[in-house]
Amino acid sequence: MGKEYHILSLSGGKDSTALAFFMKENMPEIFDKLELVFYDTGCDLPETYDYLNKIEIFLNKKIIRIKPEKSFDEIFYTNPIIPSPFKRWCTVLLKVKPSINFINSVINKNKHKKIFLYIGIRADEINRKGVLLNSELEKKYIIPQYPFKDYLIYKSDVKNILDKAGIGIPEYYKWRDRNGCYFCFYQKPIDWINLYKKFPNLYKKAMEYENLSYKGKKYRFGWNSKYKLSELIKPKIMDKIIKNDIINRNNIEKSPQIKLYELFT
Repeated sequence: MGKEYHILSLSGGKDSTALAFFMKENMPEIFDKLELVFYDTGCDLPETYDYLNKIEIFLNKKIIRIKPEKSFDEIFYTNPIIPSPFKRWCTVLLKVKPSINFINSVINKNKHKKIFLYIGIRADEINRKGVLLNSELEKKYIIPQYPFKDYLIYKSDVKNILDKAGIGIPEYYKWRDRNGCYFCFYQKPIDWINLYKKFPNLYKKAMEYENLSYKGKKYRFGWNSKYKLSELIKPKIMDKIIKNDIINRNNIEKSPQIKLYELFT
């Protein structure tokens, strides 16, 4: 039996996906025994799930999909308070806890093995911390790996890797700056508007969560710090946000300083 176990955590975003293709091309001996793992909140965009299906086809490798013990709805309707930057219970319960449980189950089943955990942090993401190993068990068995840092892979390289592989970037990047849940509170107002236009049923669902969270309570955070979702889709507000987004994007194209800053956001 081998003495190593290899796991790559996929998010459905461009960086972790590019890492999988990079490893197939440049680290084939590891890729052959690599397990691809996706922690499924049940709240990702339809385009994310479509992209994951494409990844499986292009790499000819099955993705292990780990679900949380309780769904977002089960948790929310027990105590209807939507998550916020100040209380990210969604990340903890839907992503972090399932990942810890999965990794610990692997450790318990494979105590004769070292577990190499591959993370798609790029060489230019100097402000991002790596995997935090909390327990003594994790520190004993888990060895985090950052191939993009080791091979000096930058943001522009990621797109080249995906284009070369033929899979390209996920469709949602055409209208949204980040991957993750459709109701992510880190979304910009323009992302919410684009969600409303592209997936009105998901926008409506997010609005229902927000309304329930506000109902009968004086102090509740909304999904967006500036607007309630019911306000954000009013024509005057929508027009203002769309115009501001066009101006901001034009400024980014003209300013090298903003481009440089974009690397670290």
